[in-house]
Order: sequence, then structure tokens, then C-alpha cells
Amino acid sequence: MKLSLPLFFTLAVMSAGSVFAQVNYNDVKQDESTRPNIFQRMNESGVLNNLDLSLNAGTTGLGLEVSSPITEWARVRVGVDWMPRFDVPLYFDIQSYTDDGKINSSNFSKAQELMESLTGFEVDETVVMNGTPTMTQFKFLIDVYPFRSNRHWHFTAGFYAGSRQIAKACNTIEEMPSLLAIGIYNRAYEFIKKTDFVDTPLDIPGYGDLYLDPDLADVLKEKFESFGRLGVHMGDYKNGTPYIMEPDKDGTLRARALVNAVRPYLGFGYGGALSSDKRWTGSFDVGAMIWGGSPDVITHDGVNMTTELDNVRGKVGTYLGLIKTMKVFPVVSLRIAYTLF
Repeated sequence: MKLSLPLFFTLAVMSAGSVFAQVNYNDVKQDESTRPNIFQRMNESGVLNNLDLSLNAGTTGLGLEVSSPITEWARVRVGVDWMPRFDVPLYFDIQSYTDDGKINSSNFSKAQELMESLTGFEVDETVVMNGTPTMTQFKFLIDVYPFRSNRHWHFTAGFYAGSRQIAKACNTIEEMPSLLAIGIYNRAYEFIKKTDFVDTPLDIPGYGDLYLDPDLADVLKEKFESFGRLGVHMGDYKNGTPYIMEPDKDGTLRARALVNAVRPYLGFGYGGALSSDKRWTGSFDVGAMIWGGSPDVITHDGVNMTTELDNVRGKVGTYLGLIKTMKVFPVVSLRIAYTLF
């Protein structure tokens, strides 16, 4: 069959295009099969290519962490720190005081006798409270390794987060009878002083209108006024007026130390391999947790002992003075890690 010149060129071009397309497709197919995927590239660059599980102990308590590299020069750590619970005993003297805030310790023994006659409880002269740390914190930290030639040193930035309460103080169980007796005594003090027993009956359900003998009422008023109220002299307000903490309605004395819920962290550390296969590693970290100024120590009746009081008494005064100077919390931690993969 004879082909015209135009038809010949048309068939030649179509044939060449088919061959070219086939060759180009094979080249693309080969490139896709040999091109590394995202996981291969991450593994080769050292990003998220291993996972460490570690235990740490230090000033923030005991902790558990997992960590993995996020770049060639940075590693992320996520975990939880828990402060073991232990009690520090704090001792306070019970004081008698008048309505204008004047303390008269010599009257305590008389009030003590009156309380025992009214309540049947013997009241101790000293109240014991236990101070207890309560920190449990989530942490998110990033370690940066700035020296290529020395991978032992790292700088760390991140944050801790948890409850605002980092410590609490509460009276011991053994003090409950004394504190309940004090609560009853103080409420009787208010009732006796404010009530006109000549015209006001006692409100006792099931007994109708009962009136206290006016002469007996006068004797009780005189005694209560001379003895005064009872409470724990914790310290003095800025104007010099004594702050007397009385038991709450449930018969307890309580206080809490509060800081910011989210606490930034800055620090540095040094670490290295502990085994020949480098699966076990250890590191030492030092830094500061920024908890937003001095912690607020709030009593159960709402007084901020950090900002409102001076001359706080006993060990509480010593601890409170230390707390006021600690605008940040020092973090020192020793960590041992094992590479899972």
C-alpha cells in the first residue's frame, strides 16, 4: 500500500509520542518507587525515630516521663510529677482576747475551767496543725541541644500545670475536742453578751418559752466579758491589731498555699549514656519554676497571711517568711531513661 507523505509523517509522530509517553511513565513510576516517604525522611533526619521512658526524682517529687526528638537538635518531654505526702507539725498557743482585740493570756485558765463546765471537754493550751505539700503536676518541656560537637548539655523551656493549691495545713484529729469546745464557748459568749434574758426566752424546741434566771445571766455575762473570746493568735495585721483564728463551723483550723495553675519553667542540664549500647541514659537538671510571685497562704476564714499579716508566730512565721522570698520554685532533678525503640 502506498502512503502519501502527509500520512507518513502523521503516523511517525504518533508512534514516537507513544514510545516517549511509555518511557516517561516508566521513569515516573521508577522515581515514585524509589522516593522515600515521610516516615523514611523523619527516620533519616532523627525526628520521632525513638521513644524514651524515664523516671525522675527531685524537688518537684517523683515523676514519670516519655520523650522523643522533634528535630535534630531538640527533644520534647511530657510527664507527671507527684510530691509524696508528709506532715510537718506546727504548734500554736490558744489565747483569750477581748472584743477590741487585746490579748489577755492570764484569763485562759479561767476560760478553760468554764469551757469544761459547759462542754465537758478539757481544752489543751496548744493546738497542733500539720502542714502537708499537695503538688501533683503535668509537665511539657523541650530540651534544646545547641552544641553539635557536645550533645551532653541542653537548655530547657516549657511549663508545669496543676491545681493552684501546692500545700495545706489542718489541725490534727487529736485537737478536735479542744477546737469543738472553743467553738461552743465562743458561740455561747456571743449569745450571752447579746441577749436580754429578762425579755427574751431561750429557744429550746419542745420546751416552750423558758427564761434564764436574770441573776444567773448577769453572772455569766460578767464571767464571759472578763474572760474574753478564745482563739489561736496567728500574727498581727499591718496596723498592729492581732489576728486571732477561731475554729470554723466544722470545728477545724485550716489554711492553703495557692499559686498560678500554669507555671513556666526555664533551666539547663547535662546528660549522657549509662550503658555501652546507649539504651540507658542519665541526666541532671537545674532550673526555676515561675509560679507567679509569692504563694498566697489563705486561712479558712479568708485572711491572706502572705499580704495581710506581719509577725506571724512560730514555725509558720519562719516558713511564711521563706515563702515570701521565693518568687520562683527551684527545680533540681535527677533523671534515668531507657530507650524503648
